[in-house]
Amino acid sequence: MNDSTKRNIVICLICLTYILTIIGFLLIPSADIFDSIIRLCALLGYVSMVTAAIMTPFAVQLYKLFKKNFIKMHHAFALSGLILITLHPVIFAFTVLNILVFIPVIDDWVLFWELAGRPALILIYIGVIAGFLRNKIKKYWKMIHALLYIALFFGLVHGTLIGTSFQNILIIIVFYTLFIMVILGFSYKRYQVYKRKKKMANKSSQ
Repeated sequence: MNDSTKRNIVICLICLTYILTIIGFLLIPSADIFDSIIRLCALLGYVSMVTAAIMTPFAVQLYKLFKKNFIKMHHAFALSGLILITLHPVIFAFTVLNILVFIPVIDDWVLFWELAGRPALILIYIGVIAGFLRNKIKKYWKMIHALLYIALFFGLVHGTLIGTSFQNILIIIVFYTLFIMVILGFSYKRYQVYKRKKKMANKSSQ
């Protein structure tokens, strides 16, 4: 299989994910336009952030396929995901006229998980800021940046418990499949780091 075919497969899989997400969204229509926008921002924002996260462990392979366009593509997914995920609570706060929708609930276990999107947003911004400051906090930025994985888990739980779109089996299948891919990608990356460190340790002991 040549590189052109591989590129087309990757692009088609990404497009298919967005298409299935939009179909799942449309299958459960909202009577209110603001509710529709809030839901769509959450769904597409999550897909964009997950796509960026899945790309990270395979950066070397994808860079060989897309060259410099990979960096632009990765940043585009991450940025669009950040914007859409942010718009989700911002528009909701505007509709209910309550800024407290950004504050995590910590005194109620059930409510904490139902509203887990609130701490997720905070973790996302901490992770993103760590990425921007990676040259200044070289020792810790990857650890802090990894909070994005916890944020994605929180977002999935939030959607599962109270998300209107998660009443649709298609959305459940797509989003849980994506999250499983994130976990597998993260595990693969940790394994690669482990192999690299072990190889270096063996060399230094010789």
